[in-house]
Parts: sequence; C-alpha cells; structure tokens
Amino acid sequence: MFAGVIILLLATATCGIVDFRTGFIPNRVTYPACGALIVAHIFAGDGYASIAGAAVAANALFGLYAVTGGRGLGLGDVKLAAVIGAGLGVAHSLEALAASFVAGAAACAALLITGRVKRGDSVRFGPFLALGTFVALGVKVYERWPQ
Repeated sequence: MFAGVIILLLATATCGIVDFRTGFIPNRVTYPACGALIVAHIFAGDGYASIAGAAVAANALFGLYAVTGGRGLGLGDVKLAAVIGAGLGVAHSLEALAASFVAGAAACAALLITGRVKRGDSVRFGPFLALGTFVALGVKVYERWPQ
C-alpha cells in the first residue's frame, strides 16, 4: 500500500505547510486525498477500515469544533483528520490525533512561557496534525517491521 502512504504524506505535509503560512487548510487537497485514499484502500481490500478511520477521526475533531463553536479548531482541521483516518485506519488515526494534541500542547506551552504568544492568541493546528500523522505512520511501520 505504498501509494496510500505517499498520498497521505504528501497531503498532510502540504496541508500543514499551507495552514502554517495562511491559516487555511485547502479543500482542493483534502477532498481528493481522502477520496484517493479510500479508493486505494478499497483496491487493497481494506476499504471498510479506511472509511471507518475517516469517520472516527473526523467526528472526533468535529466534536471539538462543535463544543468550541469553531474557535478552537476549524473545519479544515476536521477535513484533514478525515484524510488522516482514511490513510491510517481507526487505531492509528487516533494515535495520530493524540500525538498531534501532545505536540501542540507542548509547543503552545513553550510559546506561552517565552512570551511569543499570549493567552487567547490562535495557533494553527494543521502542522501538528501533520506531525502526529508522521509519528503514527512511524509506529505503524515499526509494528510491521520484522523482528
């Protein structure tokens, strides 16, 4: 499933960079990437895992979006989570989200301590979603590596 890994890495890296620079995650990356990942997983025989991963990851972040009224996360983050879930499946997408929140919290704490941001300032979450994806993909590869 090398094609799926490449699609996932390119899409999350692109969205992370664009979000860092502009504050927006482009739909023209997330929609085709999510569709391509689901189709690739269908051809690989695990389409249900891809669809379930996309649904679980997107709904997890959509719940946070709904609770915060869109102030904590944007819908672009929700769509990027769907891409991550479509590429990694349920368990590994939850690992990616957890790693994203840990990395984001650590970075925000460091920025607050150094005075580079103030309480209430916005910090873009797309780069942390990309980082969490790379971490979860590394865990997935390590689990399948021959011992």
